[in-house]
Amino acid sequence: MAMAKHSKYLLKESSLIQMLDPLAADWNTTQRSDHDNAACHLAAEIDFSRLNSLFDHFLDAMGITIALIGLDGKILASSKWQRACIQFHRVNETSRQRCVESDVNLASQLQQDRKYALYKCRNGLTDCSTPLIINDVHLANLFIGQFFLTEPNLTFFTSQAQELGFSEQDYLSAIAEVPIVAEEKLPALLNLLTSLAQQIAELSMANQRYARTVSSVEQQITERTQQLELQNLILSQISQGVGLTDILTCMVRQIELLHPGMRCSVLLLDPSGQHLRHGAAPSLPEFYNHAVDNLPIGIGQGSCGTAAYTGEPVIVEDINSHPYWQPFLELTQAANLAACWSHPIKNAQGKVLGTFGIYHSEPCQPTASQRQQIASYSNLAELAIDRSLSAEKIRRLAFYDDLTGLPNRRLLEERLQQAIVNSKRSKHYCVMMFIDLDNFKPVNDLYGHKTGDQVLSQVGHRICQVVREADTVGRFGGDEFIVLLHDIAANKTQCRQRAEQVATKIAATISEPLIVDEQHQLSHCCNSSIGLVLFSGEQTAADLLLRQADAAMYQAKSRGKNQFCWYQP
Repeated sequence: MAMAKHSKYLLKESSLIQMLDPLAADWNTTQRSDHDNAACHLAAEIDFSRLNSLFDHFLDAMGITIALIGLDGKILASSKWQRACIQFHRVNETSRQRCVESDVNLASQLQQDRKYALYKCRNGLTDCSTPLIINDVHLANLFIGQFFLTEPNLTFFTSQAQELGFSEQDYLSAIAEVPIVAEEKLPALLNLLTSLAQQIAELSMANQRYARTVSSVEQQITERTQQLELQNLILSQISQGVGLTDILTCMVRQIELLHPGMRCSVLLLDPSGQHLRHGAAPSLPEFYNHAVDNLPIGIGQGSCGTAAYTGEPVIVEDINSHPYWQPFLELTQAANLAACWSHPIKNAQGKVLGTFGIYHSEPCQPTASQRQQIASYSNLAELAIDRSLSAEKIRRLAFYDDLTGLPNRRLLEERLQQAIVNSKRSKHYCVMMFIDLDNFKPVNDLYGHKTGDQVLSQVGHRICQVVREADTVGRFGGDEFIVLLHDIAANKTQCRQRAEQVATKIAATISEPLIVDEQHQLSHCCNSSIGLVLFSGEQTAADLLLRQADAAMYQAKSRGKNQFCWYQP
């Protein structure tokens, strides 16, 4: 077959010709279609290398050159070339042009949906071709050529040798090597070759699909294994009581190791449900984390603020052009952030707990697989956050009064023990106050226990406003409250004076009218009896101090209520 492309491809070694684009490439520069593009993509997925050996064996047996040429003009497989082509027709400009004419003519015939094309080129040799169809796609063209249909006219070739300046003896010797093939046998030959090419191509495609499937499954197994290992790590940390910040930081770092190029962030919804607080983002600049801490949630508050507000994922491919990020461009540009994918972190009841965000330095969209991974990581973050919230809830139930939110009796006893230890170290005195409301019972009798609970909450809040932040205010039970004044002074007299001042303020704030019904503007006034006991680190019996303070409180009641009394041994 005649196939040459340009004068710079003057070859003298037959093995090199298989590496070149054929002259047949010239025909595909026109009439390009989507069908052709589909064929090119399909051809790129098939390994035709096994055909090279088959075509060489066919050449050895029949003396006929074969080439399979894609619609983009690339040789997909071919045999070696005949000497008449290599040493003569390709190295002469005139004969090479005749080769071009032959290839273009054959390819053009096949473009017209012909199943068989035959052409006798002006060099005196015959070529033919047929399309290769795979999965109903015209994938490539199979060319066979450089043969005669009848005995060659040696006078013609002698004249052609003289015309083109070939060595007559060498040229006729090369022509004598060209086989003679009966035209009626050509369709059968082409059918045989195309059938073999189809089977090899289909087998190659099946192998490629199998390899891709295996690779995909292996990738899925690897990703799932990594996710399980990360999940086990997080569960282990949760069971060990590791703090939430440390757990989330560890999780984020592990995710970033699995996905280089990602910078991850976890933001936590605050108790008010209106702002996002910093959770973990070790790879983001500190100035950025500081800026987004306490970010309001809402539409247009970046990706995370919007995701927390809507409860839906927010994927921003390009931060610089997206309206949600316009108020933050100076910040994101300083942090080199160009894309942000945010997923809400929800508990089993659908309540938003925070957001899991992924940042990139270049604009980009997540793949379907990455979307699934983001959701999986969000679920893992939810596990850590929910367990932490559950642990905090359990702790509050164990140590805090559910009604007032103040430390309960159990925590008060721990704080008292701590105050004794600290007093021993600092040499400062401390004071315990035992407070009982003098006339609280009428509130429950007149307005009900629900209103009584509201009054107790108000009293607890008022007491907290009087003492220092370092002091402890707790509800001992019923309408009884405990106040611990820690490390007041080293001098006993000064300590007593300071405690009396605080007790006076507490009594005054409690005695102010308490709202029991805002709708009807009803209020109630309570007085209080307060028992005080002075202690230091030399006294280590917490239960004894409680009994002493309680006894002092009853002494205040016995003296007429609405006053405070010091414990007298």
